[in-house]
Amino acid sequence: MRSAGPRQDDRTWRVALAITACATVFTAMQGLTYPLLALILDRMAAPEWVIGINAATMPVGMILAAPLTPRLMHRWGGYRLTVASLVISAACLLAIGAIPDAVLWMPLRLLMGLALACILIVNESWINEIASDAYRGRIIGVYSAVLSAGFALGPALLTVVGSHGRAPFVVGTGLPLLALLPLVAVRRRLPEAPADDDRASVRAFLPLAPLLLVCAAVVALADEGAMSFLPIFALQHGYGEHAGTLLLVVMIAGSVTLQYPVGWLADRLPRRAVMTGCALVAAASAGLMPLAAWTPPLFGALVFAWGGAYYAIYVLSLIRLGEWFRGTTLVAGNAAFAAMWGVGGIAGSAVVGGAMSILGSSGFALVFVIAFGGIAVAHARAATGERSGGAGQGRPAA
Repeated sequence: MRSAGPRQDDRTWRVALAITACATVFTAMQGLTYPLLALILDRMAAPEWVIGINAATMPVGMILAAPLTPRLMHRWGGYRLTVASLVISAACLLAIGAIPDAVLWMPLRLLMGLALACILIVNESWINEIASDAYRGRIIGVYSAVLSAGFALGPALLTVVGSHGRAPFVVGTGLPLLALLPLVAVRRRLPEAPADDDRASVRAFLPLAPLLLVCAAVVALADEGAMSFLPIFALQHGYGEHAGTLLLVVMIAGSVTLQYPVGWLADRLPRRAVMTGCALVAAASAGLMPLAAWTPPLFGALVFAWGGAYYAIYVLSLIRLGEWFRGTTLVAGNAAFAAMWGVGGIAGSAVVGGAMSILGSSGFALVFVIAFGGIAVAHARAATGERSGGAGQGRPAA
């Protein structure tokens, strides 16, 4: 039932857009720091394993943030925790730019990952708290589309300022500081921090929605695996380096463009069915890539559809999380999502790279066919259980 009038809806959208602008720091800072620091380490003649371990410290920071954020949010409030995290992430990037030492970068990147995860957890809790169920899919669709675009913002900045000198670090430091502006403007309309509840921890949340948590990890695995190996997959099928990089842009364009339509569908159709459909599209488009790679227009269309479909699985998981949970349990759920994103991000390169080492280029597609096909089957089975009354009390056991 839609209880809010047009003015209330307008206010909700204004707050949602401010939260979205703040949360986009999470993806923009990753999109900037991963390629920037990899390029600098390469110029420093660092071996590939050092570059990989250095990069892995950020998702480790996300995992460490998961159990801490609900407690910090209760103690400080979501607004103050977010402001502190924005300032810390900016300070870490400035410090990295001032210290040309790969070993010292690791604790700084760990702390940056922790701070960025706090921003994400708080903002995803807020966005679900303010969204009514009638508009939840569209609000979170816009939120997720903008977040996805943030991944492209970092590399775009690098093309303008380059990767040499202090300029990229100074520009990057401005991102979290600029995110403070819309947040300050709506600070009085942000949701209150929920009351403390010792039972609402990440560990306690794990059995409440295991399938949603698996979805978050698989989407992160796909994101990391695609960023690292989609250009290599393209090179193995005769594409040039520029074309391989361009395919990443096409993939991100799909993840940006298709989130609002998916959210719109999720507000009108059974959300479990939309989730199953997106998983099937993700599995099928990945499976067809080895065949379509020899036809560039078809290959590009499949990569576009795949990027939109697999990322929509995370968006739909976030929608369902807000549909089922509130208060401290919702915060714990978002923290668990962040932890699973970290786990999936760490595993992504290893799993996809290992599959390609064993099976060649077809290993790239096979990983995603199995992963997203499994998600489709699991959601279809859960939907059958819901229709037969197995979930109980209106909340699916997923």
